[in-house]
Amino acid sequence: MVDEQIMLDTVKRLFEAGIDEPTVISTLTEAGLTNEQALAVISRAKGTPVTAPQQIDVQTMRNEVSAQAAVQEMQQAQIHNRFDIHEQKIDEMSQKVDEVKQAVTSPSPLDPALSYRLSELEQKVAEVNAATSASLGILKQILETNRKILTELEAKK
Repeated sequence: MVDEQIMLDTVKRLFEAGIDEPTVISTLTEAGLTNEQALAVISRAKGTPVTAPQQIDVQTMRNEVSAQAAVQEMQQAQIHNRFDIHEQKIDEMSQKVDEVKQAVTSPSPLDPALSYRLSELEQKVAEVNAATSASLGILKQILETNRKILTELEAKK
């Protein structure tokens, strides 16, 4: 009884000194007590009734951990699926942009009939341009000749 009273007084003084419970438990176990005995001494020193340490159901913990792991796997799979969908959409958009870019930068192949008609049209435009230039040249010469005649007539007056 004296040893037990000394232990209770010592544990009370340790708590009054501000030492935490895990340190007190390790001190008591180093002194030769089992973990359960140390917990009993601490509970008597605190004045709380002695209760058996709670035993955690290992199977329940395993089930909870496996459920959490399954949830995390599903979340990761969902994230990967979303990334895959976005990657596909980005690839599709990239292909469409490349198609538009190619269509804009490269001339499209012309139909042979259209090409012939276009060359005929270009040839006619060139002929019209030549005729217009010739007419303009002739009109300038006529105008110059008329100016000379008028100048001579006015000089004779």
